[in-house]
Amino acid sequence: MFDKYIICENGLRPRAGNEAAAGFSLELRLPYYRALGLSMVEKIALTIDGETVPVERMTLNVEDGAFAVADLGKVDDARWGFGEVARLDVAGVTLKATPEGGHDVQVEQHLRISYLPFTLVGKDRKCLALEAALA
Repeated sequence: MFDKYIICENGLRPRAGNEAAAGFSLELRLPYYRALGLSMVEKIALTIDGETVPVERMTLNVEDGAFAVADLGKVDDARWGFGEVARLDVAGVTLKATPEGGHDVQVEQHLRISYLPFTLVGKDRKCLALEAALA
């Protein structure tokens, strides 16, 4: 529905900290016009520069807390608000330098909507420059 707004334009950042904890974060929104309980987010798939990121390496941070993406189906006490910018943290994956300075980022979200007889799939793809790390 709002697919072109899933990936936030200036939201790709390296993780602050030591090299052993390499990783990055990406800011995302829901492609839906209402808030959803996190248990209704069936899948978040991330591909960056052609490499698929394993779901076990991703943590979704919303206003209600931080949750492993692999376990979102079990989260029954938190929600992702409409328009809320969530931070997707990716651990143990280092972004490779690209000649152009940008990164090809693709996100796919599968959402279970109570009144729809199918899974709503939102997809977005953007070329993002790496911003400064947040402290």
